[in-house]
Amino acid sequence: MIQSSDSGLFQSSLLAGHSSVIHGFSGRAAGDMKRETGNRKIFIQNLSFRAMPLLPRQTHSARVPGDGLVSKTRPVAVFTADCVPVLLVDPEAHVCAAVHAGWKGTLGGITKAAVAAMVHEGACAEDIYAVIGPHIGSCCYDVLKDRADAFVRAFGPDERAAFLRGRRWFLDLGRVNYRQIVAVGVRAHHIDLLPVCTSCQNDKFFSYRRDSRETHGEMMAVIGFI
Repeated sequence: MIQSSDSGLFQSSLLAGHSSVIHGFSGRAAGDMKRETGNRKIFIQNLSFRAMPLLPRQTHSARVPGDGLVSKTRPVAVFTADCVPVLLVDPEAHVCAAVHAGWKGTLGGITKAAVAAMVHEGACAEDIYAVIGPHIGSCCYDVLKDRADAFVRAFGPDERAAFLRGRRWFLDLGRVNYRQIVAVGVRAHHIDLLPVCTSCQNDKFFSYRRDSRETHGEMMAVIGFI
């Protein structure tokens, strides 16, 4: 379930129950996180982090590091505006990860790579909790047929992942990342897929597809430990 505040902070009730974990997703009200370092500093301070997060060099890849980071000592964060932010944590092993999963990263299995990297650092897949944050939903993410075909080839005929509506193909990137997380051993009840669409709820979130050049910004997804 999603918890929100007037300041533009969105959190998962699943992770909120872990007292050692700090996490959050920024919304439009918190301002542009990528270009405005002041907004970023305020957001991080409001979450009570002791240090600024590590940030990856996001290139819409399927690499960790690259479009995702794993850490045991520092908070980690990614920027998104329609792409899928995924936060993962093993509270017992004290390992966390932040992932930026665009369509290329999702197709390439970046979330699976992040779980594998966490396990390499001492995490246990069955003890990992994951939150799939605000992203463009299947209601709004229409794509060309060749892209939809690539997802069908990679993930099979999952009618919720890639489907035809009228004459247009749509993808559900959140659903595909959820499937990938479960496939590598994370328990289904340890995963929170937040029920929001950045395009439909453009008043609350930045959306690459919906915003103009003047109104566009990027949000932050961050996770770490007290």
